[in-house]
Amino acid sequence: MAPSDRAAARRSGISGKALAIVYLIAAEAPLFAAWASGIEPESRWSELGAGLAMISGAMFFLQFWSSGRFETLSGRVGIDRTMGFHRIAAVVTLLIAFAHPLAPLVPAFIDDPQGALVLLSQMLVRPRLLSGALSLTGLVVLVGFALLRTRRGVRYEFWRATHGPLAIVVAGLILHHALTNGDYSSAPLPEAVWLLLGGGALLTLFSTYAVRPWRMWRQGWVVESVEPTADHIWQIILRAPQRRAFRFRAGQFLWLTIAPNSPPFHDHPFSIASSPQMLPKLRLIIREAGDCTNAFGAIEPGRRVAIDGPHGGFILPSGGAHVVMIAGGVGVAPLVGILEEAADSGDARAFRLLYAGRTPGSLAGLRLIESLSGRLDLRIVKVVEAFAEPPVFEQGRIDRRHIEEILSGVPPEETCCLVCGPAEMMEIAIDTLLDRGVPAEHILYERFDYAAGRSALDKRRRNQGFVVIATVLAVAAAFALR
Repeated sequence: MAPSDRAAARRSGISGKALAIVYLIAAEAPLFAAWASGIEPESRWSELGAGLAMISGAMFFLQFWSSGRFETLSGRVGIDRTMGFHRIAAVVTLLIAFAHPLAPLVPAFIDDPQGALVLLSQMLVRPRLLSGALSLTGLVVLVGFALLRTRRGVRYEFWRATHGPLAIVVAGLILHHALTNGDYSSAPLPEAVWLLLGGGALLTLFSTYAVRPWRMWRQGWVVESVEPTADHIWQIILRAPQRRAFRFRAGQFLWLTIAPNSPPFHDHPFSIASSPQMLPKLRLIIREAGDCTNAFGAIEPGRRVAIDGPHGGFILPSGGAHVVMIAGGVGVAPLVGILEEAADSGDARAFRLLYAGRTPGSLAGLRLIESLSGRLDLRIVKVVEAFAEPPVFEQGRIDRRHIEEILSGVPPEETCCLVCGPAEMMEIAIDTLLDRGVPAEHILYERFDYAAGRSALDKRRRNQGFVVIATVLAVAAAFALR
């Protein structure tokens, strides 16, 4: 599979390297503006504090752009990678924001720690620094609540309803603090940069919460049918009034809103489980997840819905003689669409699917997948945790043995691998594929949880994000030492 094939298979969007460069320029823009203002620095420690303040503020405004809703930014690298960086950058932004008022006091902490604490407490309660103190408090709540959301079982809709408005408040406080405090706040160029960053963040909110919902509801999508496809998993067929209403590649996903009167933050991301040939209809395979998805089985045909998409780069490249798919649970949804598209296009490659679930009844879309065997060179291996009659099902969880068996007789360098499902399964699959000699660039995977994974590829992605952030911090150090 040549790199050109991968590039052709993905949707248009900015490459990862280009995104990193743009991010570095934007995050460091306030520093460059302050540098160019001609204002003489006071001391290295005070300049370090100013530099950290400017970087944390800029990084916060850039968080609005890495929300995963802009296909130009996340289409090529994937929303899971974009959101993974979003989470890392949020924590780093908070840490830098905490360090910013401490940096100028480092000499005082060295000479008289107790006196430095008194100075710090006095500084934080100054009226003119109120917006800064409030923004720091809001940032703690914003980041802390986001990190605790999945662990504490907070409903998705409640988190979405609070995350955006709180981010707006914090952004306003940061902008006020940047424009009214500091040695560079009155200089024209730094002021223009802050207004540009703040305006850009406001633009993303207007697009996400006003323009997109308006466009979504104009498309006229309705629910055609809702049927159970596995235990607590539903197959929903959507229908548009005309074929040209939507263009996508199999494997991509969309954001779905059910009720016309629901606020914009009630949309959810779901993989498209159908081929483009099925248009003007779309198939979704949705698992009940304890939120509004628990009520999807009660949706009546004819119900109006709205979609935003397509998004994502989880798309099968055209190169390679073999395709190996590894899915767990509802992670099979995008692979159903990919297999169906391959069958519709007469793809002659050899396909192998390793599909795992808790019970035979939890394997969603299995009948549809098996029906494609007559149109594809497709081999299916089904693994379930509960006891099931062999040889139809293998018992257990997907482990290295299963993955090595599905790769048996397949040349690694000529194979494209797609992985989607629970985090632990994906990590085992990815590391085993790498150990068996499958090149990293031949492995496509999509995480649903956006959390930091532990596979070798997850760590590589995470390290790339840390390199970008470390570069930003290095520029702040250079700013202080100039």
